[in-house]
Amino acid sequence: MPEIKPIAVLRTPFAEKFGVPRQSGLVPAAEGRVEFLPEFAAPEFVRGLEDFSHVWLITGFHCNPPWDGSATVRPPRLGGNERVGVFASRAPTRPNGLGLSLVELRAIEPGALRVAGIDAVDGTPVYDVKPYLPWCEAKRDARSDWSKDAPAVRTANDVMIPPEIAARLPEGVATLVRQLLALDLQPAYHAADADRVYGMTVADWNIRWRSGGGRIEVVEAQRV
Repeated sequence: MPEIKPIAVLRTPFAEKFGVPRQSGLVPAAEGRVEFLPEFAAPEFVRGLEDFSHVWLITGFHCNPPWDGSATVRPPRLGGNERVGVFASRAPTRPNGLGLSLVELRAIEPGALRVAGIDAVDGTPVYDVKPYLPWCEAKRDARSDWSKDAPAVRTANDVMIPPEIAARLPEGVATLVRQLLALDLQPAYHAADADRVYGMTVADWNIRWRSGGGRIEVVEAQRV
């Protein structure tokens, strides 16, 4: 089998792994661009893609260390303590380090695709793009017993951005931050601690927040 090589680079608002949604599609405001390498940038490569609303991206976990040979992982959905086989999970630590993301196709631009609902770090290599076919890929009778429910999402009232901080954030960044913090971004094995402050760099802003009483409060936002 020939060696696979990237066809594109994914540009996203996520500068680091912490803060990236654990699955694609969870944060609609997380937009990015699939920027094709020069040899794949001709419009003929995407002719007809405008007829599809979503695409699969086959990507590489370029920020991960090499696979250590472990056969099991600890999925966050199981609290970060119970182990399952690596092939029974979507953990990024796996033999070939390949990711699969289903994203909304918002626009086809010269040499690039504008997509939404991304779950990858900026600079992620893209190895292939395939159109999503709902008639054969959305199986209503499929089951996923220990991961059958969508992750819990907080309400807008449970994510607090103080007015003085919200006033400094661009509207799109504030929306992205609210959608991200509505998810449980902190590690599953961390006990609830109202004094613990977390931080992430997203869309060129360093955002710091604390979690307590089922609510999230942004405590600081600094332009990077």
